[in-house]
Amino acid sequence: MTILNEHNFEAKLQDRVNRKLNSLISSSNQINESIIYALSNPGKRVRPTLIYLVGDALNIAMESLDALAVATEVVHTYSLVHDDLPCMDDDDLRRGKPTLHKKYSESTAVLAGDAMQSMAIQVILEDKIIPDDVKVQLIKFFVETIGHEGMIQGQALDIQFEDQEVSKDQIIHMNHLKTGLLLEFCILAPAQMADKRNKHWENIANSVGVSFQLIDDLLDLEESEENLGKATNKDLGKNKKSAPLVIGTTETLIEIKKYEAITMESIMKLGLNNHPISNYLKDLFSRRK
Repeated sequence: MTILNEHNFEAKLQDRVNRKLNSLISSSNQINESIIYALSNPGKRVRPTLIYLVGDALNIAMESLDALAVATEVVHTYSLVHDDLPCMDDDDLRRGKPTLHKKYSESTAVLAGDAMQSMAIQVILEDKIIPDDVKVQLIKFFVETIGHEGMIQGQALDIQFEDQEVSKDQIIHMNHLKTGLLLEFCILAPAQMADKRNKHWENIANSVGVSFQLIDDLLDLEESEENLGKATNKDLGKNKKSAPLVIGTTETLIEIKKYEAITMESIMKLGLNNHPISNYLKDLFSRRK
């Protein structure tokens, strides 16, 4: 019986990822301590969970997916550390705990984020299971996802748009780069490993990636700081151009429903209605109802 067949598989996958994250660093210095602090901050580990779920649907052994799962969580954490910096979104709270620059210092947070980016690539490079030719393809996909024309560009647009009037298409494009691409990687990388990447997986990846940020933007306006574990109403206070603030809550919900319909139709066409990935994706879309 695999973890995915067990009761409460999400918690078991989180535990699997947490154990592997905890084993990444052995020596102690301020940068390493700050990285451990950031990685141990409680999170839902959505990105690794998607990797394991897609991999299971494509009959890939969990051991072959561990490096990708760890690498994506490390990069996601680094992106949060830098996103929280005073020169970015200037947040004091993340997942219910002080942000890294508040716990340590701004310079430590910058350096820890830099270190986590290279650490993530190193995790994949040093994996003993993924064949070398596949590893090269995955790393190329990975660095394109998180690089200057991917996630970094999305963050740059987020800052640039503070002083501009923007359209719905510009907001969707920003969300796609800033948040969507890494989630897309988590869905498409296992499909690429299995040589099963097709339009249905690509539809799911794009729809889940873009809608994830749309839902987060709604939650920022509607949820309490206690429930989210971070400051709320940030976008409104900092002139951020989120979808709800640009096109309104109703139109944003219409967009989310559109992406949900595309996702579930593709899940059906892949014959995965009874696989755990189906309910997991439904839960992601149900974070705001």
